[in-house]
Amino acid sequence: MKTYKVDLDYEASLFDPLYKADSTSSKKIIREFEYVFFLVNREKCALKNFKDYEIKYLENLQSIGFVIPELNPNAEQFDYWWGFHHDKKTEQLLNSKLTSARLARENGWGFHEGAIVSRAEEVTAHLCKFPQINEWLIKKPHSFSGIGHYRFKREDIKIATIEKVLSEACLLEPVYERLFDIGTTFFIQDKKIKHSFMVENFNSSTGGFLGGAGAVDVDKFKKYFLTRHHFDLTELERITVKIAEEYLKMGAVSNVQIDSFIYRENGQLKLYPLVEVNYRKTMGLVIQSLAEKFTESDYIEWRIEPAKTSMLALNSDWIQLSPQGNHFLSYLGRFLNSGNLAERFLPTR
Repeated sequence: MKTYKVDLDYEASLFDPLYKADSTSSKKIIREFEYVFFLVNREKCALKNFKDYEIKYLENLQSIGFVIPELNPNAEQFDYWWGFHHDKKTEQLLNSKLTSARLARENGWGFHEGAIVSRAEEVTAHLCKFPQINEWLIKKPHSFSGIGHYRFKREDIKIATIEKVLSEACLLEPVYERLFDIGTTFFIQDKKIKHSFMVENFNSSTGGFLGGAGAVDVDKFKKYFLTRHHFDLTELERITVKIAEEYLKMGAVSNVQIDSFIYRENGQLKLYPLVEVNYRKTMGLVIQSLAEKFTESDYIEWRIEPAKTSMLALNSDWIQLSPQGNHFLSYLGRFLNSGNLAERFLPTR
């Protein structure tokens, strides 16, 4: 029987020169979201857990149909679950936003008004090329959930602050009127794409992950998205296959998630196919796993809220999936395309 460790500090292990396994900061994020393993896992296995879980919580998940592993916090032998850990150099290349930005620009998939910058004077020079654009964003190439991003307006530019932000080569991009975020995941096996799924990611204005929506397969998801947002994702589906093929050429041997978004410009909805690529497991996998468990719903939503301000806790139609005591709580809602909540507690086992 396999034993797994939920290594949510995977990207830090790739890019942080001061990274230490099982450090206080690593344990903090793992304890907060380690439970997502329960929402995805379907095999009999063990988990090297960092958080203690109440028996009632685990029994509730099991009663809904989730497979709960044996808990072994002292396990010394384990497989990593979140990251791939097969070739660090390749994994750094495929997870870097610099890689996705260059690929997007070369193929017309995005970053057409962006630049890779290392000095403040490069920022000001690039802004001069686009005098019509007022608001800009500097993104760290190895961050996630909007951490480390610096947003500024042309008239409020602070050179000293920008110099501090540019401790490494970063991405400079306009701030778009971003409406909807899409994650497309491709499962890769034996150097071939086996299948894919799409989810809608709910993100805050600063890029923080707030959950998402998904459906059992791509066609059902496209129908959900067209019904809800009046935008056809057929073109995005076609382009993301090409992006995934490029990542195969660069050495991907397992699943990749391609992040895209829909934005409004001059009153029209437009597609930005390639924002970044995550070469690891993602929260999109959690959303899809929930959708596949509750197939009789047209779509599901998985919502994450700060515990102090959570409103879904007051709504009995939503199923709490996170353990009590977390700083962030998460809830599952199951819907029909009418927008009505579907019947609860009927998973596909």
